[in-house]
Amino acid sequence: MPHSIPALCGSLAGQPFTFNVKVHNAAYRALGVDYTFVSFGIEDAAGAINAMRTLGIRGLNVTMPHKQAVMPHLDALDVTAREIGAVNTIDNRDGKLTGYNTDCEGAVRALEEVTSLEGRRIALLGAGGAARAIAWGVRRAGAQVTVFNRTASRGEELARDFGLTFGGALSDFNPHAFDGVINATAAGFRAPDVNPLNAEQLAPHLFVMDAAFIPVRTKLIRDAAAVGCRAIDGTRMLLHQFCGQVELYTGKKAPIDAMSKALLDEIARVG
Repeated sequence: MPHSIPALCGSLAGQPFTFNVKVHNAAYRALGVDYTFVSFGIEDAAGAINAMRTLGIRGLNVTMPHKQAVMPHLDALDVTAREIGAVNTIDNRDGKLTGYNTDCEGAVRALEEVTSLEGRRIALLGAGGAARAIAWGVRRAGAQVTVFNRTASRGEELARDFGLTFGGALSDFNPHAFDGVINATAAGFRAPDVNPLNAEQLAPHLFVMDAAFIPVRTKLIRDAAAVGCRAIDGTRMLLHQFCGQVELYTGKKAPIDAMSKALLDEIARVG
């Protein structure tokens, strides 16, 4: 494929997204590789994939609303992207474009920083794109997943697709029937006083992860920590998702400490 100096990576988004730019470029500097990462705000997914081929772009992150739209234009799909039904990473390997989904890997890596997942009973709040990736990842890691969602039909669909259990609305979540809970709803994102659960639904034995990452310590994370839960904020999932991309693009182990600093600095700047 065409070669550029430096190697170009980037993201396809409805609007340019600064977090991945800062984190990826911090990773490339730490690794000492001659890569540059930029963000493209696009409307034409097919045209963007053609440009990737023509320009020899090494890798592209994909954010909403393009995670499904790019799929028909790729040469191959990894099992993660095919079964989840969404691509968040495109790897250009000698001109062959393969779609991956590292959102699931990010969730698993973040959770495994505090607990093993084999046999754990996990309540998953939400049934959107993030919930779908998380559900796929933690189920593959051996967890037993029950979905809770405001709209029953969407929750039941997710449960049916992945062989999970649908537990009802968020208010039906009983903490004493689970080892952990993951929030994949929008509740709490840029809303520091919003918690998708009430006080009676948190108990000290739980591990609690929030996919929302602005603010870093959402109300769910603050409330969970206050009652003694092991709490995993949303930056860890996002960070590990970026690590999976960096490792695909460079073939090197991601420098997680440098990437974490860049992510937290950027959240502080714009959040």
